[in-house]
Formats: sequence, structure tokens, C-alpha cells
Amino acid sequence: MPLELPGDIRPILESACLEQDATLIEVVLRGSKERMILELYVDTPAGITLEQCESINRTLLVEAESNTFLDAVRSIEVSSPGTDRPLIHWWQFPRNIGRTLELTYTKDDGLITESVTLLEADEHCIVVQQPKKKSKQISSEDTTFSLPYSEIHKAIVLVTM
Repeated sequence: MPLELPGDIRPILESACLEQDATLIEVVLRGSKERMILELYVDTPAGITLEQCESINRTLLVEAESNTFLDAVRSIEVSSPGTDRPLIHWWQFPRNIGRTLELTYTKDDGLITESVTLLEADEHCIVVQQPKKKSKQISSEDTTFSLPYSEIHKAIVLVTM
């Protein structure tokens, strides 16, 4: 049976993040009841620092002294979301300009998933470029288009080597 985060814990986690001007992106509770591991993925518009992660961790360790659930957690790990986690907030997109995204978005009442290059991003939408399609008949140009965030279902930065 999967572990569940008690409803009163998330506000405590968010508060600890806010003390460092950080946003809680995702919480993962794994392990067993006897060996729970609490993973927090946090971020800021400028990116999260190691010092901010350590400070959030220290705040939660102090909170564990008076919170039964946090006291029962064996390990609390605080880190950046990393490239394998989806971009959730608009302010995460601008620092990924120039990178390739695996983007799932709404188009003509359906979902499209494709690799695109992020060209621009602001608080309203992103501008991306699809690579040209290789066709024997016609060599098409790269296609550039904008998408409002409301049409984006998932965006993950692809790591290229």
C-alpha cells in the first residue's frame, strides 16, 4: 500500500520553502511506514541553491521536534526538480530558452507530443520551433509557433549529449 502524505503536512512544507523564497514543486513520500523518505523538489525563478535546500531541510528538522509525522520520517531530502521533472510554473521556462523540450500540448481537440526548441517564454506563453520535417517531396522550413500555458499539458527539458 503506497504511503500517503497527511493533509496537514503540505502547508508546513510550503511554509518552510517560502522562508527561502522558494516554491514547492513536488513532494514524494516513499519507503515503508518504518523507513519513510520524504523528498521535496523546490525551485525559484533564479534557480534553487544548495544553501536554500539546506536551510529548508534544517527548518523541517526543527519542525519535526513538534510534529509526529515529520518525526517519524527517516530522511528528508530537499533538491531542485532536475531535468527529468516537468516544468510547471511559467517562470521555469525562460531559463530553458534554447533547449529542446518534449512538449505535450492541445492541438485541434487532440494531444500532440513532440520535440521542439524553446525560443521565447514570458508569463503568458512560450514560442517554440519544430524542426523541419524530412519529406521526399518537399523540404519544409522549420515551423515556429506560440502556445499559451493553458494548452501545455507537459513540458520536460531533454538532455542532449
